[in-house]
Amino acid sequence: MNAPLEHPGQLAAATEMSAQLEERLAAGAAPTLPSARLGVRIGSRDYLVDMAGIGEVVPVTAIARVPWTRPWFRGLANVRGRLVGVYDLMQLDGGEPLGDEHRLQLLVLGESLKVNAALLITRAFGLRYARDLEALAEEGGAPWDGARFRDSGGLVLTELKLGNLLLDGRFASIGI
Repeated sequence: MNAPLEHPGQLAAATEMSAQLEERLAAGAAPTLPSARLGVRIGSRDYLVDMAGIGEVVPVTAIARVPWTRPWFRGLANVRGRLVGVYDLMQLDGGEPLGDEHRLQLLVLGESLKVNAALLITRAFGLRYARDLEALAEEGGAPWDGARFRDSGGLVLTELKLGNLLLDGRFASIGI
């Protein structure tokens, strides 16, 4: 239980603090959280993925092949009762397919993106915050490649723009 303010100085200080808090709230000066991205490796490339687009990262269990689909569409996987299409981003971009599926993980896209899909990743290696990244010169790349950054450990990461990936015609055209 709080003790009542008895001293006039305490009351004045509390009133002043309340007024300052009210001013900050009115001005929208509420603290903001740093922008976090998940660092993932896909083949030999390192990416930053916006946390808002991620549902979860899970180990690959079983992928059911789907006939008459492109080779970069690996098939369907059941992730906690949700059926998701599994994509090999490296192969979609014209590279070699990712290796042993049993050593890979699935980056399941968030339901907010309104697509039941997952990307094969080599591994997820943790959060990276905007304040700890150094912007680098942009290079050409896939339509879903965004800005490039260097983290405090010297690792170069490319922003993976999930929206651009979903809009790419190849992503939606899995049939042969």
